[in-house]
Amino acid sequence: MNDIISINRQFLIMAREAAKSQAGEVITGLPRPVLDKLAALSLEQIEAIAQEVGVSLITLRLNEAELDRLLAMRQRMAYSLSVVALKEGG
Repeated sequence: MNDIISINRQFLIMAREAAKSQAGEVITGLPRPVLDKLAALSLEQIEAIAQEVGVSLITLRLNEAELDRLLAMRQRMAYSLSVVALKEGG
């Protein structure tokens, strides 16, 4: 359980910082309204959420086909670029 708490804490802090960036949605996979709410949280509030939620707040944004494609890529940075292109085109 301590691992989940630590991962959640780190993710929430990272997301709060990423909310300041225009690329926050791409970096975190979270929608802008969620990032905006996270940006307004104090460290104490983040700690409370991390301690009390009891489940991982991070989800894998890959489906099976995307994971297979990513594993087959020689330069995995290309996947990140495709995510950015999809975000800007969608």
